[in-house]
Amino acid sequence: MKVKVVQKEDFHFVGSGESGREVLIDAAGYVGGKGRGVRPPELLFHSIAGCVGIHLYEALHKEGKHTQHIEIETDAERITEGYPKVFTKIYLFVKVKGDVSEEDVKKALDKVIYNPGTCSIAYMINQVAPIEYKVELIS
Repeated sequence: MKVKVVQKEDFHFVGSGESGREVLIDAAGYVGGKGRGVRPPELLFHSIAGCVGIHLYEALHKEGKHTQHIEIETDAERITEGYPKVFTKIYLFVKVKGDVSEEDVKKALDKVIYNPGTCSIAYMINQVAPIEYKVELIS
């Protein structure tokens, strides 16, 4: 997987990859960012949630379970003093609407996140910052 980021000004970068889409990236305001893009830690969490969502949908669909809506929110514990400011635990709050049970969703999430993990992003991150999830069925 190849991506490229190019500095536009100060802490502002524009990334591009194989999809051809541009991603605007900027640092946090406290280090000089000016809100011109997504902060890198946010990109990581978009990647985790997006990958889990895609693979959750796929896992449920393969079991004949149909969904109308999947929503994933993230949160985390993080070391905030000094550098690096690493994440130590990641939480996913998964909401699903469809013809599924909570057990169906949990079973699928276990396949998606944990060994062997069909979502490579979540599986890899889980090795250094354990991922926990909560499931809510919505109507």
